[in-house]
Amino acid sequence: HKLIFANWYQRYRGFTASYTRMRRAFGRLESWAREHSPTVLRSLAPGLNWVCGVSVPVRELLEVVSDSPDIRDFIMAHHLHDGQRRRQWFLEFGLFGSYECYGEFCSLSWLSSRMLQIIQMGRFRILIFAWCHLTRNYLGIVVGCPAVHNTRLLHHVVQLQPQSYRFVDKGLFGEFFTSYVDELVAGHHDVTEDSISMMPNHGPHTGSSISHGIKTTVSTMFCVDETPRFHVYRYQVTFELVDSDALGYSSVQLESRHWLMRFANDEYVHANGPGVVGEFPMISVDQPYYRYCSRIEDDPTGLQVVGFEGRFSFVPGSLENPKGPNISLPVPFIELPIPLEII
Repeated sequence: HKLIFANWYQRYRGFTASYTRMRRAFGRLESWAREHSPTVLRSLAPGLNWVCGVSVPVRELLEVVSDSPDIRDFIMAHHLHDGQRRRQWFLEFGLFGSYECYGEFCSLSWLSSRMLQIIQMGRFRILIFAWCHLTRNYLGIVVGCPAVHNTRLLHHVVQLQPQSYRFVDKGLFGEFFTSYVDELVAGHHDVTEDSISMMPNHGPHTGSSISHGIKTTVSTMFCVDETPRFHVYRYQVTFELVDSDALGYSSVQLESRHWLMRFANDEYVHANGPGVVGEFPMISVDQPYYRYCSRIEDDPTGLQVVGFEGRFSFVPGSLENPKGPNISLPVPFIELPIPLEII
């Protein structure tokens, strides 16, 4: 063991702090996945290793990224698990989450070191390390940018929208990854049939309330893959029966929704409609859970939407056979995750 460590230290001097940090994060991730998402755990590929002569050494990654302390956590992550296996049945279980919206399915899979690629977006070079094979969604690291942006963006994990240069900054890779694992362990991402929800159920740009025994949770995200003409956001709504006694009925059925959207000039616009995404879901002891995803965007005039609140109206029993007066499930005001912009 002393010989192995001496060999490793000589070859990868400067990576010891990164190894400690990332090994701890992966240990927590593996323990969490073992209980909550075994498929994601099985999808993780073996690490590059630092002893085996036939494995790809970590230094090969430096051909596409700079040898900077800021990037070493990213390199060490591949040392511990070299991305996710690219087998067909793992593609729906991306490590960095999934969503389904209007029939579009997106799952962000972690790429192996051999699949890393750099794309040029204007004056920026982005190293893509997570990718959805069905959509244009990705996670990347800025490995090249104009000097004026070095202190702000270089080596940061970003989602940059082409043409508009709107972006979501997630910080340095080590910070991003450890925070993400913390969120998973804390239960801030729902897991359905081993698939991790990309949109968190807790934290900034989310809102929840419990009324009549039903918990309503709304999560939001900026759509990097949508048109750069307007700001477009996805929002995910989850209804969960948490107290059947407080509900007081064997079932309730959604009748209508009411949204109050706030714009940058402090004006409000009402949006009402029957059901959600063409459906009128039933919530009951036998069907205690329902989730849907939709979108919200700027006003066609270009006026920027900054947040929204609202309520859902449910009929006790069913729409065809109501058992009492309607109940209202409120949604508190949610501030949208407005992206930063490069000027």
